[in-house]
Amino acid sequence: MVQNTKAQILQRLKRIEGQTRGVQKMVQEDRECADILHQLNAINQAVRSVSRLLVEQYAVECLQQTDKRKSRAAITEMLDLLTRAPR
Repeated sequence: MVQNTKAQILQRLKRIEGQTRGVQKMVQEDRECADILHQLNAINQAVRSVSRLLVEQYAVECLQQTDKRKSRAAITEMLDLLTRAPR
């Protein structure tokens, strides 16, 4: 994995971790449901963003490295991953 992309992914995952801890605290403090849902939506968007970044990286790294015989299987695998990725 390209080092810059790896750093971006790790940074985003740490941010998601912090957001998740924040939501836990909000629940413990009996904060308004709307506020909690707003934060959960932000977490969901952040997870989708990381998923897209990983799919892009997979396409660049894996599909470029496959030979002609394996390319169809690699494309099928990537499409399967895309259909299971959070939207």
